[in-house]
Amino acid sequence: MTSPEASVAPRPARKRPATSIERAAYAPDLRAPLRPPESVAAAVPGGAIVLLVHDGRESAVREALQRGMERAVTTAPLLLAIHVQPPDESAAMFAQVLEHHRPEAVVLTPPLGGRSDLVDVCDRARTRCLRIGLAPELSCDERAATALTVRRLVTLGHARIGLVAGPETSPGARQRELGYLDAMAEHGLDRGPALIVPGDDTFESGMAAGRLLLEISPRPTAILACNDDMAAGVLHAAAQAGVPVPEALSLVGFDDTSIARRLLPPLASVRIPWERIGHEAINRILNRSAAPPGPFDAQLVERASLAVLT
Repeated sequence: MTSPEASVAPRPARKRPATSIERAAYAPDLRAPLRPPESVAAAVPGGAIVLLVHDGRESAVREALQRGMERAVTTAPLLLAIHVQPPDESAAMFAQVLEHHRPEAVVLTPPLGGRSDLVDVCDRARTRCLRIGLAPELSCDERAATALTVRRLVTLGHARIGLVAGPETSPGARQRELGYLDAMAEHGLDRGPALIVPGDDTFESGMAAGRLLLEISPRPTAILACNDDMAAGVLHAAAQAGVPVPEALSLVGFDDTSIARRLLPPLASVRIPWERIGHEAINRILNRSAAPPGPFDAQLVERASLAVLT
């Protein structure tokens, strides 16, 4: 035991690991002229900066995009940096980030690609801007993929199908809702407002939406959620309400993120190849893409949360 008077030598502070930017000895020159967007200049020793911008939500999608981008930059003169742009943060703050770091290119993840104010900031800074989920070469036909998923539910015998929609500000969520409406109208099924409950891409909003949908009479026999986190929330709500999945309720998510495989039962989900899309984004920046100009393919991955209606 140490007495109050005893002197104790302080421990030396642990040095944190250097970031990739610090290892490159990069210091932004705020007086330097902006680079033309078509160049991949050697602005830092070993490469230029690509800024991946997300809003702090949809972490699994962002991580998949990041993995693809990191795989591509291993053989490229680029450094990948991450910036969080919260939904309520102004474009003026984003402009300061560009002014400070002067990236070679900005990659906006969904749903930020739909924010024209951020795109305008990139234009004024003469910084190349890639909008994941909106540019045809960096997206999937999410409307068609959702319609195909609803048609699959119909072939399994489901006619009462609910939707947990995404944020109104998300272009991808709007496309998914339109695909749902397309297929429901095609089969002459009820697509009234009671069957469509909005969410905000979070587990909590999915749980709240699930409770509302499960209170409807007659209750939906299948629910499609516009992302996997919200589908997980619906699954939780179903368990609380004593509605077994898939015996009394089939459930489908979207994006096929890692959570889909970890749920019980495992979640059927529409797979978007986000990692390949992230890899392609770097190839586009480097002008070395060999991919066709059209969108990537999406597919329904069927798992145990999906069943024939009996």
